[in-house]
Amino acid sequence: MKASASPWVVAAALAAASFFTPDSALAQDILTLSNGQSLDAQVLGVSNGNVRLKIGPVESTRPLSQVRAVTMPAPKEFDSAIERWKEGDAPGTLKWLEPLVKNFQGLPAPWVLRASALLGEVKLAAGDTSGAEAAFQSFQTAYPSASGLAAIGLAQLAVEKKDFAGASAKLESVVAEARKTLLAESGKSAEYGKALYLMGRVLESQGKLPEALDDYMLAVTVFYEDPVVVARARERATALTKEKNVVVP
Repeated sequence: MKASASPWVVAAALAAASFFTPDSALAQDILTLSNGQSLDAQVLGVSNGNVRLKIGPVESTRPLSQVRAVTMPAPKEFDSAIERWKEGDAPGTLKWLEPLVKNFQGLPAPWVLRASALLGEVKLAAGDTSGAEAAFQSFQTAYPSASGLAAIGLAQLAVEKKDFAGASAKLESVVAEARKTLLAESGKSAEYGKALYLMGRVLESQGKLPEALDDYMLAVTVFYEDPVVVARARERATALTKEKNVVVP
């Protein structure tokens, strides 16, 4: 099953080193520890609550709880996953995305957080509802501070189940914040765009078509960081304006 190329945004190296090219294996990442110390190392992955590292030829671990931030480039597998997702290829996206999340989830690196947040959505598009629910819950556990993204993921699951009241309850605070914002930082803009798109779906189910159109247009014109969400919101906005002659209130 393919996702609609006409949604939304937060990422496949396995524990085995075969997913890395020789050049990437030499790259150094930067870990900022909770005590303020910086550590140059190659991050291999996360397992059993520890970050697996390689410093020179020596492999070691650090407790994940002691790592405040990680600066590391997204691997090419992440870029491949995003490209497949933009094309609406959910199975192709999962091929690259799922191993990445399995190996790196919990790491406080922006691209890992984005990948983890995206996994549930991709599983939904692939028709794996139970897998999507597990992915959203795993994301919520791994990143408790990312409450907005977790709420949006669970709201999307609720929308797919036609539980529009449940979705609305999860989206209200994020959408209210988005509507008061004129310019959002990178990452936050994608979050707002997706929340507005989903709230538009909720409002459509309630027959509030002008309000739904308003949210879709905000996702298209203001919070347009995620091209997949923009495409979905534009598709719904076009349907409302062309087929039902709805205008923004």
